[in-house]
Amino acid sequence: MFLDYKIQEAIQFLRKHEPSEGYIVKFSGGKDSIVMYDLVKRAGVKYEVYYNFTTLDPPEVIRFMKKYYPEVRWIKPKRSFWQWLVRAGLPTKAKRWCCTKLKHAANSREAGRRIVVGIRADESWKRAKRGRISYNPDARNYVYAPIFHFTEKDVWEYIERYKLPYPSLYDEGFNRVACVVCPFICGNRRLLERHRERWGKYYEKFETCVGEYFRKKKDFYRSIGIRDVRELLEKWYAGEAAGRIEEEEKNGSLWESF
Repeated sequence: MFLDYKIQEAIQFLRKHEPSEGYIVKFSGGKDSIVMYDLVKRAGVKYEVYYNFTTLDPPEVIRFMKKYYPEVRWIKPKRSFWQWLVRAGLPTKAKRWCCTKLKHAANSREAGRRIVVGIRADESWKRAKRGRISYNPDARNYVYAPIFHFTEKDVWEYIERYKLPYPSLYDEGFNRVACVVCPFICGNRRLLERHRERWGKYYEKFETCVGEYFRKKKDFYRSIGIRDVRELLEKWYAGEAAGRIEEEEKNGSLWESF
């Protein structure tokens, strides 16, 4: 019964805040996104639906979206993750340029629009603090989260109840089906090795691009005791950003201007 209440409340939330021009729905192919999008359709509100192509999402998820959600329009970046990597260096938890430039990049239609996303409060304290309706100053729009109060259990119960398709990676034990290379994986050696084994070609390309970046910045890295690209990669994979590297990440002086 509690899930029934959350479903109806989410539908009413969408109807209450529906703008005359309709929502822009951000779809990713993950479980939360699947439930959020289904609720938007059940609410009967006006909307456009988009997927931000990060160039780093699992190919299994890409195939899933093409098969089950062909109506979703793709926003393709001007530069791929690999091009940004050579230009901007390794993304970190402190400086997630990959999210800014790829995952959350806004298209020209989004300024001033109401954006619907599949964010839940129990994912992290930062997301809970953000609130169900938040303002995005970069894109100059408001973000709405209809499943904000859903738990992960609610999400899976909803998917099972309505027999919604979902990426097979979840059945293989992957709890997240987002970018295959991500600073939030770093430090979790078991998960990292699983990603590297599953998507080896991505990591080969990743290490090649990091090598190219290291050669541009080798004087800096060697000045702080990092002798070669392998040592830099090991620190990144381990989730380490010690001393001056962390300081440079925070003030942005290591990166070229975007």
